[in-house]
Amino acid sequence: MAYFVQPLTLPLVFPFSGDIFLLKSYFQQHLSQMASSFRAFLNSPVGPKTTHFWGPVANWGFVLAGLVDMNKPPEMISGNMTTAMCVYSALFMRFAWMVQPRNYLLLACHASNETVQLYHLSRWARAQGYLSGKKEEASSASSQ
Repeated sequence: MAYFVQPLTLPLVFPFSGDIFLLKSYFQQHLSQMASSFRAFLNSPVGPKTTHFWGPVANWGFVLAGLVDMNKPPEMISGNMTTAMCVYSALFMRFAWMVQPRNYLLLACHASNETVQLYHLSRWARAQGYLSGKKEEASSASSQ
């Protein structure tokens, strides 16, 4: 005895009560809006035809490198270089905010890099004993 399972067929439901013409015009309208928005982005002052776009894209490499370094031991962190990267990102965050038109992509990139570098700086300071020494002094002073 063979049992045949009938395939499950679901009715195709369109948001416009099944009218294909309305669905087609809906997609054409939104496709043309998306195309015009993309064209406007391409030709904008911060679009991919300018350094205001490619500079931040390249700077995301700093953030990625910092994220990769999170698993490395703190003894390998250079305090001088990490401090320089923190100052660099802070200065360029201000630049990204002040430049006209405002470059939000550059601001986000340097804010992310600042966060990663400050984390590395805290790891380095803790490994060097700069942060743990203060806690020991405070706990010994409060116990007296």
